[in-house]
Amino acid sequence: GEMNDSYNREATVVTPEHVRLQFRTAGLGSRTAAQLIDVLLLMLVFGAVCLLIGLALMVMGIGVNDMPGEYALAFIIVFSSVLSGGYFVLAEYYMNGQTVGKKQLGLRVIQENGQPVTFLSAIIRNFFRLIDFLPWLYFLGGLWIFFHPMDKRLGDLAAGTLVVRDTRREQLHRRRQTEKWLNQREMAGRPNLSLTELQRRRVEREDWLLLSAYVERIPSLTRIKRDVLAAEIAGRLAAKLELEAELRFVSAEAFLMELYVLLAGEWTL
Repeated sequence: GEMNDSYNREATVVTPEHVRLQFRTAGLGSRTAAQLIDVLLLMLVFGAVCLLIGLALMVMGIGVNDMPGEYALAFIIVFSSVLSGGYFVLAEYYMNGQTVGKKQLGLRVIQENGQPVTFLSAIIRNFFRLIDFLPWLYFLGGLWIFFHPMDKRLGDLAAGTLVVRDTRREQLHRRRQTEKWLNQREMAGRPNLSLTELQRRRVEREDWLLLSAYVERIPSLTRIKRDVLAAEIAGRLAAKLELEAELRFVSAEAFLMELYVLLAGEWTL
């Protein structure tokens, strides 16, 4: 990431179900870059609207001082306020905590309990953007983010939100890569595994995280490390799914790869 992101910190969130989640909070550098992208996008939209209105007035031979021209000017002022205020609120709410800039930089706004941002919290956190238009307050706001242990700006404190690094993109990319090389491997040696609905229901999130963490890292592990880990993880999962008999006829690693293929579709990130 950027130089400022060497200051990225961890935020531990406890969900209502008492599950501990860890997020990397977004530093000042990446947040400023995301904001810049959003501001440039808004300027483009605003510029295009002004240009269209200007051309329409010119074609109709209406001056700025004429009555329709004054209405047009009033419309432009109102439009700019609604555009800048509404864009961030609506984008963060409907795009699950992201704006175009945040998406490009891999950032996401979440609530302090790890859940998606609500409409009210999106309004509250973005209301504080008005402060950002005053240069000396903007500077103070930047300092606040820099020194806050969870990189929160004033709007985040008021709304109870966090801006975090969105690791879903990386995880999806890793999953696609894994499925690609799994499909390319020798088909002859694949075990003929099948799972009943009851067996599938026995797989808990922790089991899937363990299985996916191993399979997705196979290319980077040494042969010895792979064998030791595979035996341990396969033993645990085979016992849980009552598949010990099937495990006797194939290698632990082949068993885990096939299990990954069977379960990957059910576990969204």
